Amino acid sequence: MRTFLEELESWVDYNLKNCIGVDECMKVCPVVDPALSIKTLNEATRPGAPVPPEIARFAAECIQCGRCDTVCPATAGRSIMMLYLKAKLAMQDIEPEAYRKYLRMKGHDRNPLMIGAFNLIFKRKIGRLGRHVDKKRFKKTPLLFYLGCYIFTSTGSAHQLLDIAEALGLDYEVLGGFRSCCGWPQLLAGETGPAEDYHEYLLHLIEKSDPEEVVTGCAECFASLVKIKRKYKAKFEPLTPSMWILNHAGKFGLEHSGEKVTYHDSCHISRKFHMPGPARELLSKVADIVEMERSGERNTWCCGYWAMKSNPEQLKEIHNDRFEEAAGTGTEKMAIECVTCLESFNLHPDPRVKVVDVIEMAIENSRLMKEKAGPDYQK
Repeated sequence: MRTFLEELESWVDYNLKNCIGVDECMKVCPVVDPALSIKTLNEATRPGAPVPPEIARFAAECIQCGRCDTVCPATAGRSIMMLYLKAKLAMQDIEPEAYRKYLRMKGHDRNPLMIGAFNLIFKRKIGRLGRHVDKKRFKKTPLLFYLGCYIFTSTGSAHQLLDIAEALGLDYEVLGGFRSCCGWPQLLAGETGPAEDYHEYLLHLIEKSDPEEVVTGCAECFASLVKIKRKYKAKFEPLTPSMWILNHAGKFGLEHSGEKVTYHDSCHISRKFHMPGPARELLSKVADIVEMERSGERNTWCCGYWAMKSNPEQLKEIHNDRFEEAAGTGTEKMAIECVTCLESFNLHPDPRVKVVDVIEMAIENSRLMKEKAGPDYQK
């Protein structure tokens, strides 16, 4: 079985041979320096070749959105080549400080004292989820919510998944905490070795519950689950919240509100896994969707999260561009399925457009949830 790095190296060799240098990938990239030539980029990408400072900066600021892949006439995977550049930087121990800072607490083998102190302080602040943080014992159940690092999110998304399961009368288990990080952030930072290790460790934790379904609201966690299922032939079915809720749509009792909203695609789910449909299907049951110009599988605009704040001003520009486009639809809400995107856009809120979770909209327009609502609802 090949390692991540071996897979990357073989794909890079293949894609460099396919590249015909027409520059379409560079034209659609939201972060590239226009003065950077594709020839220089290709030369730096070759295994063993030095990485000039301007290429190192570009690799660090690459958000892995995949827009480059959709426009290449030769189907050369530029995003794979950029990922390999990140791996080269990591192997040379010159990855950006922003990456190091972001990843310092993510993983079962990183900073146990810091993670322990953080857990001690914040477990109490997340209510009923606190008892699930980095726990070691799990009951066997058909349904597992994998929350990973986002068990600490302030968006409410994690609690809302539990609200729905309890309203449906479903038995479930929860897996979350920094020590159960999915490994995808490490992969996107070029740390292929740790990423592989975290995938294996995550599978070990999941198997303790022996679930039939594993639901996660993070697109990158979903990507890891899919990778784990394929690589290790795991038995569970990875699901996004939309896929899971749609499976229970009849009992959930969704009602159309007549409200108009726009929808922001996750790059990983819509573009890389070719699944722009489930979230739209769910959202269309409760609202009218007004699409932005850049939307769907091929053309969506990234939230910018996966440069890991290596260029804060650039990230703010990406958010402002998206909010401008959302406001241009004439709607006042931009619905999002991925909690990573949700947290990213919340860094620079726009008064014209409210960012909302698709899960939240489903709950607000569910007959079942209205029947179950009481004084303690939405804990």
